[in-house]
Amino acid sequence: MWQTKRLGKPIVLLALTWTLAAEAGCTAKPAHTAEPPGTEPIPSGSMTGAPGGAGDTVAIVGETRITRKQLLDALLNSYGEQTVRMMMLRVAVQKEADAAGIKVSEEALERELRQASEGYDSLEAFYAARQEQLGMSRDDVRADLTYKLQLEALAIRGIKATDADADRYIEEHPEEFASRTELKLSHIVVTRQKDAERLLTRLEQGEDFAQLAADNSKDAETAASGGDLGWVESDDPFVAAELLAAASKLEIGEAAGPIHTDAGYEIVLLAGRRKIGDEDAQAKRDEAKRQYALSVAPSLSEVEQSLLDKYGAKVLDGALQF
Repeated sequence: MWQTKRLGKPIVLLALTWTLAAEAGCTAKPAHTAEPPGTEPIPSGSMTGAPGGAGDTVAIVGETRITRKQLLDALLNSYGEQTVRMMMLRVAVQKEADAAGIKVSEEALERELRQASEGYDSLEAFYAARQEQLGMSRDDVRADLTYKLQLEALAIRGIKATDADADRYIEEHPEEFASRTELKLSHIVVTRQKDAERLLTRLEQGEDFAQLAADNSKDAETAASGGDLGWVESDDPFVAAELLAAASKLEIGEAAGPIHTDAGYEIVLLAGRRKIGDEDAQAKRDEAKRQYALSVAPSLSEVEQSLLDKYGAKVLDGALQF
């Protein structure tokens, strides 16, 4: 499955939050202000590393430098409101969870991690993607999911879901609880059938599929990774039906082709097969109760605001009011 990199504001907010935490108690006073707004000329001499001095420079354009303080000021001006709200919410939710005796079990966190990492080759691949896309460490990812679980637990406390509620929820949302098969696929796409046939022959002679894909596939998005499509559902609408039909009949490690699709002529390799959603009946019912409770509870944003109000959360800097 192709993984989309979601860049932009979420990354900036996370980066700003962690940067502010790291910079807490530090000051950075620029030595000059004669250059264009937000920049400073590089003073003569070596960089000293003093706060606000040349050693505090984070970027250089010609003879003009940008200091860490200027960077933080710019980030605060653009994203300060959202970031301080995020930080306040983390504090408020933790306070309320502690007061209510709500603890996130390791089992619940691991289950949430498994769900979040579906579609990735492995949990390691999921962690790596979060690091690459959002700059989040393993601990950051786990803390983020812990916050989500705490908030959800606070939202549904006091709501008593019955077995009948769970059964009705499962009946109304069968797609959430049905087991499904996922296939780990790689492919090679070429324009002509005879080219695909030649590549199949080379595969039969023992050549490496990934190398053949890198050298011959016209799908630039996957060729660099050896034709890897990742894990896809057996009825994934974004993968050619002809390709999925052929792959579903293969044993792990087998390849098939040529397969005529809208992209051209393809060869597909089945690298893995797994079943998703094979939990026991009680586990499904417990999850259905949780989902039902969330469906009738106040929205999570309402819960967040109510907690800020309860704990008297207040932004003291007028520039950061939200």
